[in-house]
Amino acid sequence: MTSTESEKLGQFALDLTLDAIPGDVLTLAKEHLLDALGIALASSRFDFGDAILKGARALGEGTQATAIGSGARLPAPSAALVNGVLAHGLDFDDTHIGAVYHATSPALAAALAAGEANGASGAEVLVAFTAALEIGCRLATVGAGAFHDRAFHPTSLCGTFAAAAVAGRLARVDHETMTWALGLCGSQASGILERGTSWLKRLHPGWAAHCGLSAMALARAGFTGPNTVLEGGRGFYASHIQRIPTGEDLPSHDLGRTWQARGIALKPYPCCHFIHGFVDAALALRGTFDLADVERIDCPLTPGLHKMVAEPRARCIRPATPYQAMFSVQYVTAAALVQGKVDLATFFDEPLDAPAVLAVADKTYCVPDPASDYPVHFPGEVVVHLKDGRTLGVRKPASLGTQEVPLSRAGLEEKFLKNATRAIAPRAAERLIARIDALEEAPSLSEVMALCTADPLKKGDLLANLANHEVRQHA
Repeated sequence: MTSTESEKLGQFALDLTLDAIPGDVLTLAKEHLLDALGIALASSRFDFGDAILKGARALGEGTQATAIGSGARLPAPSAALVNGVLAHGLDFDDTHIGAVYHATSPALAAALAAGEANGASGAEVLVAFTAALEIGCRLATVGAGAFHDRAFHPTSLCGTFAAAAVAGRLARVDHETMTWALGLCGSQASGILERGTSWLKRLHPGWAAHCGLSAMALARAGFTGPNTVLEGGRGFYASHIQRIPTGEDLPSHDLGRTWQARGIALKPYPCCHFIHGFVDAALALRGTFDLADVERIDCPLTPGLHKMVAEPRARCIRPATPYQAMFSVQYVTAAALVQGKVDLATFFDEPLDAPAVLAVADKTYCVPDPASDYPVHFPGEVVVHLKDGRTLGVRKPASLGTQEVPLSRAGLEEKFLKNATRAIAPRAAERLIARIDALEEAPSLSEVMALCTADPLKKGDLLANLANHEVRQHA
């Protein structure tokens, strides 16, 4: 009999070996795991990090796995919930460009929690994590753009299946149990993009990881799930994008031979990935003109993305919260031109109402980009019209951190250290780099998770800074 899509994906997760993973994909998995750990450590020092930890503790007691930053011991699904929120909480985590999918956050959260709960070795965790990256990217690629058009967040949807695959692999379940769990994921996968000024989007990778582990727990207990969850007439794709893939569009097409995980891009800037090309272009233009001479700045943007990162204009040119600023082409472009950088300090340590930045944002307009090839790439272009009639412009077909313009190893480590040392000592952060580089040699996750426990002396200062920041914004 012909296998279904979930059966094929589940078998891939169960059968994958360390030797079967191409060297560049294995390196990518380690580097993206390290990157997400740094982000999660930084996030653990913010108010939403405190809130998700308190909420997870209220769900029940247990000691199976560790929450990053706090070192709290929780049931594995609850630890996955916390760590997934932390990894995505600053919108600094990676994105598979073609799939428009944050691949690492749900996979990392599930891999750490299930790895600890099952006493897995570093090699076992690394293989499961890599399988989850690939599965999540493949599932999301099928609905690239279409999920967003229907107001769904693919990270929350597809990350649930990826998390279940991790949990099944690390629990060493049989193929039938894996298929049941993936089938159950279809009714647990959720996530809409109506967030307002809330923290909702931060929840999505954590909820995906939590649901994936929960689905696997149910399947291991004998609770059955449908094996046609993906391609069924009332299945995942039929319900979420109103289209059932066939042939080469199927998630399993060329599985194990072509690695879609190679398309996952690191983020050099802590803002929506759709905006990164504009930051690159703005930084390239900076210094070639005087900001006082600017008449108008145009940022050609994919028409379908205006509602996400350019509208409503009043909010985008004068954001009230850091998260609103992170999703504004106008504000982030202005910050890059004025400050010459875009980092966590741009949104959390410096005032959002800096007059120089707001003045440039007020002159910045997002116009349609007929040349965009989204979702294949997230292009960015900045065109500066000067008062003397001159026009200066730079277009970036792909942004820094993507396959076309990769972030260097030095750049990755610099980003990790800046993030991680918001919570842990520099020496611990350096040791964590070495431990992840040699993860396949580790007998367990014990040392990695111990290094991910924050210095309590740092917490008060950083939360105080955040509180002062919020007071400034609402004064």
